[in-house]
Amino acid sequence: MAVQDLTRFESDERPENIPSELDDLTHAEMRMLYAESVEVVRFAKTQQWKSVGAILVVFIALMGLSQLAEQKPLLTNLIIAISFVCSGGVIYSLALYQAWQNTERKKLREIGLHLSSYAKAIRAIKSSREANVHRYTLLAFMIVSVLMGNLMLVLFVSPLYR
Repeated sequence: MAVQDLTRFESDERPENIPSELDDLTHAEMRMLYAESVEVVRFAKTQQWKSVGAILVVFIALMGLSQLAEQKPLLTNLIIAISFVCSGGVIYSLALYQAWQNTERKKLREIGLHLSSYAKAIRAIKSSREANVHRYTLLAFMIVSVLMGNLMLVLFVSPLYR
């Protein structure tokens, strides 16, 4: 249905816009909730990227610290342990942020059901399947980045690999 609506939008004749059936106050509430959910999704995605960046900076700092710890196996082991704990924490945080975003997207879908026919057609331009592939590809990239950073730190720090 949405694809047919979009096809019609591309032609010269525009279909009739069917407005929202909500009363003005409820419509205003829905718009406010919609805007709030969009901001939460943006915030959570920003936090995900900042978490990845921050852990990579921590790994670089630990690499620098390891240069001070040469020939001190206890400190080297402590640095490696810290990196594993931090990696686990960041990956857990990434998963939590993703779950939070999914909850907000469910709200957006529900609110979208009560918008005008034009708004529904515009929201249907990108399929939910395509959006999920993009989202989870990025999440996998973030997790792999954290794991690769941790691996690089362990290889750099561990005297077994020198």
